[in-house]
Amino acid sequence: MYKCIFSLLNSPKRPLLHVLILGCIALMTAFFLSRLPLLGFDYDFEALFPNENEELKQYEAYRQTFEYDNEFVLIAIENKGGQFRKDFLYRIDSLYETLKQLPGVKEVQSPTRLSRFNLGGIVPLRLPLMHLEDETRYKEDSVSIYSDPNLVGAFFAEDAGSLCLYVKTEEGLSKAKSDALASNIEQSLSSYPTEEVHYAGRIFAQQVYLQQLQREFVLFLLLAFFFVLVMLWFSFRSVYGTLVPITVVIVSVIWTLGFMQLFGKSIDLMCSMLPTMIFVAGMSDVSHFFSAYTEERKKGNDNSFIFSKIRKEVAYPTFLTLLTTVIGFLSLLFSSIQPVRDFGIYTSVGVSIAYLLTYTFLPSLLQLLPPRKHIEKNSAPSKRPFTMQKGIHLVFRNQKKIVFISVLVLIVSFIGMSKLRVNNALLEDLSEKVKVKRDFNYFDAHYSGARPFELDLHIKDSTKKVWDYALVQHIHRLDSFIKKNYGAGFVLSAANVANSLNQQMFDSRGAFPSEEDYQSLRPLLEKNNKNKELLKLVSEDGRHTRISAKFRDIGSARVNELNDTLMRFIEATGIENDFAVTITGAAHLIDRNNAYMVENMLQGFAFSIALIAVLTLLVHRSWKMVLVFLLPNLIPLLVVSGFMGLTGIELKSATALVFSIAFGIATDDTIHFISRLKIELQKGKSLLYAFKRSYLETGKPIVLTTFILMGGFVTLMLSNFQSIYYFGLLICITIFIALLADLFLLPVLLLFIYKKSKKPYTQNAFK
Repeated sequence: MYKCIFSLLNSPKRPLLHVLILGCIALMTAFFLSRLPLLGFDYDFEALFPNENEELKQYEAYRQTFEYDNEFVLIAIENKGGQFRKDFLYRIDSLYETLKQLPGVKEVQSPTRLSRFNLGGIVPLRLPLMHLEDETRYKEDSVSIYSDPNLVGAFFAEDAGSLCLYVKTEEGLSKAKSDALASNIEQSLSSYPTEEVHYAGRIFAQQVYLQQLQREFVLFLLLAFFFVLVMLWFSFRSVYGTLVPITVVIVSVIWTLGFMQLFGKSIDLMCSMLPTMIFVAGMSDVSHFFSAYTEERKKGNDNSFIFSKIRKEVAYPTFLTLLTTVIGFLSLLFSSIQPVRDFGIYTSVGVSIAYLLTYTFLPSLLQLLPPRKHIEKNSAPSKRPFTMQKGIHLVFRNQKKIVFISVLVLIVSFIGMSKLRVNNALLEDLSEKVKVKRDFNYFDAHYSGARPFELDLHIKDSTKKVWDYALVQHIHRLDSFIKKNYGAGFVLSAANVANSLNQQMFDSRGAFPSEEDYQSLRPLLEKNNKNKELLKLVSEDGRHTRISAKFRDIGSARVNELNDTLMRFIEATGIENDFAVTITGAAHLIDRNNAYMVENMLQGFAFSIALIAVLTLLVHRSWKMVLVFLLPNLIPLLVVSGFMGLTGIELKSATALVFSIAFGIATDDTIHFISRLKIELQKGKSLLYAFKRSYLETGKPIVLTTFILMGGFVTLMLSNFQSIYYFGLLICITIFIALLADLFLLPVLLLFIYKKSKKPYTQNAFK
């Protein structure tokens, strides 16, 4: 393929061919540019649910039976003068009237309108709860309210500093309607300039995520462009040496984004990093090509000779690096999360486009618009050869020390890896600077939290109904367990309804009804089996029910522990004999998504290692070379794993992505070094001379591309999304450790293989 391409580029008719190539590329670029204004932004948190999963199917059936568990807004309003002030309570009541009139609002529950018992309400309670018109009863109301655990942490703050309204929004609101509702709610809350107002809900989180996505997409694009520009300038010290390479990468980004729009793909949280990925990964091939070109121009060689040499010494290694990089990104296809799969696909397309343009667009530019003079790196003599000479001498003289230090680093890394744990929390992606995140934390600190919890219960015996006393008792036990162990509030269940009715009829002061008393309650409950609010808790046939609650976002690791404890409790109490109990809900699926992602990414990582090992074996025909190739590239990942464990960075979907992607990128320098060494040996050079020439010739582009990659990924650390921040940080660390491994450990391993080989120091020594 390369011979064909370069023979065309160096044919007698090449001026016409190059004009044709540039013309076609210009037309394609103009076409893709016209598509960019149509490229949309999207954040659908349900896209993060694992596809092709039984839990997802069960959840979809569950919410069709009852309701969407994540379509709500919590609004907490503080009042420094105290909750029970008449003017404040009337303003809360006025807000209730305003909110329930807003388009997209299905129902509103206000502390001022709660009743002790009302089957038509979302929380069945006794009438009246608060006496707004009678201030003399406020103290009595306060005592009554704060003695009821169903109210404290739900509608009333635990520190008595604020009141909370519960807004049930319509299910499946579109992005436009969600944004409009969020805006209307914020406008309604603007009448409280003196009070602190806090709100939490999907519509607000979605809006903030999209705004952040749009800002950061532009920010990353500009920063990546600026940094690559600066690096190229300091590398080649010429306008030509800066503009020509960066033009190739810019065109690659335009084509990739236009390609995405053609296939209907919007920019989501993952794809917001795509321009940076294309800039830094695409610049690797351009840098190797352009560095080789400038070195030969300095020697006075013409383009025909230069392109022929690049074909022999650069094109093949860069093609191998393309394969390993694409393998790293395509390993994301192991994920069951569609946005992650899309990111892997489109980034692979992007780096492939960058490679294609490097060997078509760039040569054509260099042929038709050659530099007027040789491109010098510095006006003063370059210090790079001297620095690289010191590096190779250091390797030759300290081989045992390098191995010892590598082993020591690995031991520390394994210690750190033992401390790694899988964990994630809702909205952890957002910075504490963002109001939605601060408000979410407020509900965790002053209420029972805003994280949804759903328990799906199916009766096993077809002759039994939910309202059977023994089954209601089971549900009551589950309610009590969830309140006590999860610290939950807003607990809704069939047992909760029965208990509230019992308080109304027998003034039981919260005690669960005896079997005798319950027989008086049951006809009332069964008679209302078609009540729209009861249907949110119990199916019409009486054989399917739910428990719904909200608790603090304590992290998936702790939630999983509690879930395991809950399932053991269900088994120990015999509840499982009557009910098939399943934990479900949006928050649960997000937790499962994180666990699946970690598992999928580890599978993808193993796939990348295996595939790259096979590729190395096919290229070098040596198992020893497979080990030599893999070891310097696995060590950086082990070091990063240890770093994560020692610093408390948890393993989650974003951090798990690093391993496959970084491994595919990190192998690039190893490929270039080994390929150069083989070329020198094929020329009949001695082993030491071949090592020296390989070290000096590949040192510059390896270091240059490493710092371009690191600089590009450093820009991701400016993100307000925690996942993107850690992604950038961990890849930077991985790439830097990979550079050290390639400059010091890789030569030691290669020398060891050659010294053990009885064959001549040629490419056959690899076999």
